[in-house]
Amino acid sequence: MLAVGIIRGKKGVYDFEIPKPVITRPDEVLVSVKEVGLDGTDFNILRYNLQDIAEGRDKMVMGHEMSGVVEEVGKAVKSLSPGDPVVVTVRRGDDIDQPCLHNQSDMCLTGLFTEHGIHKLDGFLTEYTVAEEQYVVRVPQKLARLAVLAEPVSIAEKGIQQIKHIQSRIHWYCGHSEHSWQSEQWGGCRVALVVGAGPLGLLATALLRLAGVSTYTSDLLPESHPRIKLLADTQTHYIDARKKTPKEVVQLCCTAGNLDIIFEAAGAATTAVALIPYMSRSSIYVMTGIPREELNMKLDAAKLVHHIVSYNQVVVGSVNSNRRHFETALKHMPVINERFDGLLDKMITHRFPLTDYKKAFATTGSSAIKTVIEVEPWD
Repeated sequence: MLAVGIIRGKKGVYDFEIPKPVITRPDEVLVSVKEVGLDGTDFNILRYNLQDIAEGRDKMVMGHEMSGVVEEVGKAVKSLSPGDPVVVTVRRGDDIDQPCLHNQSDMCLTGLFTEHGIHKLDGFLTEYTVAEEQYVVRVPQKLARLAVLAEPVSIAEKGIQQIKHIQSRIHWYCGHSEHSWQSEQWGGCRVALVVGAGPLGLLATALLRLAGVSTYTSDLLPESHPRIKLLADTQTHYIDARKKTPKEVVQLCCTAGNLDIIFEAAGAATTAVALIPYMSRSSIYVMTGIPREELNMKLDAAKLVHHIVSYNQVVVGSVNSNRRHFETALKHMPVINERFDGLLDKMITHRFPLTDYKKAFATTGSSAIKTVIEVEPWD
């Protein structure tokens, strides 16, 4: 069957033939791939030639954001049936440490995990894939055409889960009966800054707004940019940071009070570090972007550490996601789309058939927000 990916020792993306996978265990599911989304990780693999192919192999299929349909199930599978729309999670644990053994491979302690389309494991830019039942999440039929966005939404969900879990250390200060870390409107009385208006930044913004957080989103883009226009649907304050220092950006956010949350979704190391000294007391800073280029900068480390300790601040990294985050994403996605004027539909700006994969990977520019490759279009 046709597959698209990377070849050891060669730059760029290629197509090649691989065998159709088959079920070999009773808990496995054969999935017919429908759509695969491209994101910054995929583009960076090609841009920086980040080949992480398993030892003994010379090819790796790319693509880690997917949606598909169950084709066949093993004898022990109970939660899925042929014809079910599904998404498949990305990371596989090591079967050694406790997080991996308890379906938290995103929190792997050994680093001996694999990831579809990223780290030593074939991705989904092909016609079929096989996965264990625990990694296959059923999608409501009405959400099937947007299910390809479940993976990036799950990344934002995990970051926000970290915020809620860690910040439950603080007693709620506004006194409203509906404002608690366990409620749907947990964000009442809170102020957040999202750094980056790419797909992940847009999704994090939408989830924060859905929870009632007063949200500011900053980027190095004019207000006329298509991504910034989408922010208007979420009633978010946009900050054009092109001519502003980190201190000036934070001062604009703090007009509404304390800056309780910073959600970094840009992968810009200079900005990420420069914002830390301007965090508010007892605030939390979640970093999800991964810089790819070397950076050397001067900073007063003593002052930085003093600031974090004296103000009870938290800086936490968040990467990947697990089944629970996918399930939460699928719960919130229809609400996001309804509340924010079809935001998820608008985010998918380009679709290409699998045979046009080179055009898909070459699609950049201001009009491109999320590019999707259709392996087999939804009916």
